[in-house]
Parts: sequence; C-alpha cells; structure tokens
Amino acid sequence: MYTNPMYQQGHQGYPSHGQQGQGFQNQHVIYQAEPNWQHTLKQKRDMMMGSLHPHVGRTIRVTTVDGHTHEGVLMNVDGHHAYLHVTPHNQYHGQHRPLYTPAQYNQILTLVLFELLVIVLLS
Repeated sequence: MYTNPMYQQGHQGYPSHGQQGQGFQNQHVIYQAEPNWQHTLKQKRDMMMGSLHPHVGRTIRVTTVDGHTHEGVLMNVDGHHAYLHVTPHNQYHGQHRPLYTPAQYNQILTLVLFELLVIVLLS
C-alpha cells in the first residue's frame, strides 16, 4: 500500500478529515529512522544526483555497499536510481565470465543511489 504524505490516512487508507494520527494507532512499528536521518538522506541523495548527472553518457565503475562492482555507461540518473548500460565484456575484468544468453547482452542495470559506495569516472 502506498501512502501519500500529503494526506492523513483514515479508515482503509482513504484520506481523513481531521483524524490526525489515527491511521497507525494499532500497528506495531518494527523500524523507525532517527528524526535527523530523513534530512541527511535527502541531502546525500541530491548531492549524488548532482554529482552523477553531468557524467551521463560516460563510462563509470561503481561499487555498492555490499561489495559488488559494475562497469558501464551511465545512461540516466533520477532521484532514486542510476541506470548503467552494462555488457558481459566490461562487467568481468580478467575473471572467468559466465555464459550469457543473447537476451542478457546490453542490459540496463538499475542501481539504487543509496547503495553506491564508490563511483569512478573511467572515460
């Protein structure tokens, strides 16, 4: 279920009028970010997008927080994702390459901006 932050939610997800905070009264919160985290996260997202956007069309290498490395041409950046055009050739440097089917060549890999740890400009 998507909840638009512009509306207070009433019964069954419909906007309520004057029922502030009643939409989540009987729900158990399993995680809640620290109050300053949202501001910091938005600030970092804007900084990353601003840093990447001038390099659309250029070859980059990215490393994710999980240690995965991808190389390809940066096709686009939006507020949440970087889109990287990868091919099996430039994705595996000197390592054993797995067999690919024709449908797997020339893919656009969608990467979440918040998971990118290192971004290197290659050309």
